[in-house]
Amino acid sequence: IIAVLVVASLLGAGCSNDGAAEAAPDIDDSTAAQLQARAFQRACLDVICPGAPIYAPDSTPDVVRQAIVNQFTDEVQYLSDSELEQLSDSNGRFPDGATMISVESVHSTERDDTVGVSVGISKGYRDFTGRTYLFVWKDNQWVDTSPDAVNVTVTSSVS
Repeated sequence: IIAVLVVASLLGAGCSNDGAAEAAPDIDDSTAAQLQARAFQRACLDVICPGAPIYAPDSTPDVVRQAIVNQFTDEVQYLSDSELEQLSDSNGRFPDGATMISVESVHSTERDDTVGVSVGISKGYRDFTGRTYLFVWKDNQWVDTSPDAVNVTVTSSVS
């Protein structure tokens, strides 16, 4: 009988919810903007853009702009394609080590508890990197994560 109880308790422990995905809530516009701002910040910190001008497309929605200000910085210059072209040097680089960061909408992944935000990062027209920043729903909040931590495949692009 003791052996049966031990086996039953081990099976029960193996079927527990430890490590299982916690159901994530639907993402409203405000939460999406916050995640986009966090992805913007992560991208900026990855390429060490503090201390240099930070650009973003003038098409960035106001709610995302406000989230960037609230969570990161108010020093982002929102520029049109023609303004960027005028600023670029003969090699297509932005002046003063500037970085252009463009965040896309929040998208789902193969996991129900994990979402991504794809980000374009550029130092000029011939210097582009695309990355996806992931967030996992854990302890009733969206937490920064990595592809390895949540076993989600993301793609990156470089030009």
